[in-house]
Amino acid sequence: MPAPLRTPPTRQSWQGHLLAWALLCALVLVLHGSALQGTWRWDDGQNLFNSTQYSPRSLFLESQVTRFVSSNQIAPWNVFLYQVNAALFGFNPWPYYLHHLVSLSCAAWALYLLLCHWLGRWQALLPAALLLLGAPAFQMAQQLMVGHYLDGLTFACLALWAQIHAVRLLQWRWSLLAAGLYLMSCLCKEIYAPWIALLVFVPPPAGAPAAPARWRYAVPALLVAVAYAALRIHVFAGAGGYTPTSLDGWQALGSVLGAIARTLNQGLLGAGALGLVAAGLCLACLGAGLAAQPASRRMPMAMGIAAAIVVVVFPLLFVVGPGFDWMGNTRILWVPWVGACVLWSLPWPRRLAAWHKAALLVFVASVVQQAYLQRQHDRTIAAAFEAYYGFALAPPPGQMLLQPEDRANGMIWQAMSLYKARQAMEPQASHTLPALAWHYPHTAQERSRVVTWDKGCSCLVRLTDMPPAQQEVALAAGMRGDLFILPMKQPLRSLAHAYGGAIDTVTVSGRELTVEGWTPTLGPGRKLALMGFEEVPQAHMEPMERPDVARAFGRQDMLGSGFRATLTFASEQAAQAVSTEFCAVTFGQLPGQEHMIMLLRLPDSQRCDTALAPRPTRAPRTPRAP
Repeated sequence: MPAPLRTPPTRQSWQGHLLAWALLCALVLVLHGSALQGTWRWDDGQNLFNSTQYSPRSLFLESQVTRFVSSNQIAPWNVFLYQVNAALFGFNPWPYYLHHLVSLSCAAWALYLLLCHWLGRWQALLPAALLLLGAPAFQMAQQLMVGHYLDGLTFACLALWAQIHAVRLLQWRWSLLAAGLYLMSCLCKEIYAPWIALLVFVPPPAGAPAAPARWRYAVPALLVAVAYAALRIHVFAGAGGYTPTSLDGWQALGSVLGAIARTLNQGLLGAGALGLVAAGLCLACLGAGLAAQPASRRMPMAMGIAAAIVVVVFPLLFVVGPGFDWMGNTRILWVPWVGACVLWSLPWPRRLAAWHKAALLVFVASVVQQAYLQRQHDRTIAAAFEAYYGFALAPPPGQMLLQPEDRANGMIWQAMSLYKARQAMEPQASHTLPALAWHYPHTAQERSRVVTWDKGCSCLVRLTDMPPAQQEVALAAGMRGDLFILPMKQPLRSLAHAYGGAIDTVTVSGRELTVEGWTPTLGPGRKLALMGFEEVPQAHMEPMERPDVARAFGRQDMLGSGFRATLTFASEQAAQAVSTEFCAVTFGQLPGQEHMIMLLRLPDSQRCDTALAPRPTRAPRTPRAP
């Protein structure tokens, strides 16, 4: 058995590490301190609402709840993080953002700490600082909903750090710690599950034991990886989730890999010539780093690089495809960005040292430019969410909120989810119900009450303050009915909060499938989604009057709640097959349902029951006695 390589940490070394963390915290405040001025944004409404419905235990241990709150991945840490913040800070978003920025600092510091196994302190600090400069960091610093990405990187880097200690010291306690940290990273976000490749193949520092000894101490982490895979198959009843993936067959591999390459280049470094040059310099950095290694270290390092490529590319295979909106989803490039930053810590041959510095400057220039563009892109979207959330929490008297034209009913749904979350978190306080514009305003007085999002000023404005043509565009978008076809396959995962509306008749005539029913709709507009398809057909929808529904609810404004949807398939067989498989959901509009997704009942069928959300497992708070 090889002798352990003992280099116990000294007090002076830990003082240096703490100084590095302080420097990274300062850099986070300089680059991303504006996040402290933010309020609720993006998916905060849905996540906060879910945090009031499900207990921490059920998030992690009940498969139905885990599946519901984490979409098509296992990520219970996301909602759990909101629960932790709510327990500490209540409904005040400012400390949430402070915690979020601390998490970002810790993620960078964990990367620095890991690299200190191979590099000097200042050399290891460079990739950690670059991590905070990239477009993913600039997007993620402003989004509370990605806190689990940040914590996941912290756990994943510390797992590797502990694994290296296990190999150097030949101690199982470090190996068990590494396995535990790796498990926590997987529960944060599924993108960290492939890091098992790094735990097995990452090259240890010089002088560490040979490969067999290294792999023996990787057994606990390997067992965690196997258990996680089994858990995922159990939670999702298979290897996939309920949403379609970009890689739906080997024939799509070429186009998906091309889309990944473009996304990585444009999303991290920019779409112009400077971005292409910076991408070329990253490849040069990789080659120079390998060339600078002694012959005995090149093979272990090549294996480590191959493992890193698996870690970077594998999760993207199932997300990125042709036409992928990388600027709206730059957060998924977080792990690839970590890899790009680490590249610049590789030593170059001495004769190329000056070129290394020049290349790094070009790389930083490209990164800064892309980060600026990313921030400009996200600022408008953040402002829209803040405006709608602000209206829901403090509705101005006499005003009605209209859905923005490019967000379906999603913005209203998120805003009302936040409203319901605050009701649950602060039951002792009174909360004014916001008025929502479900009906077409026919008079000037009615129009003066309606407010909507104006892209020109990036703010909410009264409808009557907009030009007449723009008013009609905004009303048409907010009041029209939209039919969406979602290629989600059966069995569907938890998606809807309750039943509402119904499908009355389903008929097939040749290649056409006709669906008639009603939704709990007020006024002329509805957003209806049909799902459960192998292929996406051509589809259109027309409204129908349903006086029976209006009488049953005692609401004349539900007269137009009926609909007829016609779907045209490639073959009669496809239409027949779908007629017994599809399900339908819509956004709730009735009072008390505005924060809910409603599942339409089918005639004599329970096949869509799997789409219902699990029952709440967290007891509601009760007001304190006066």
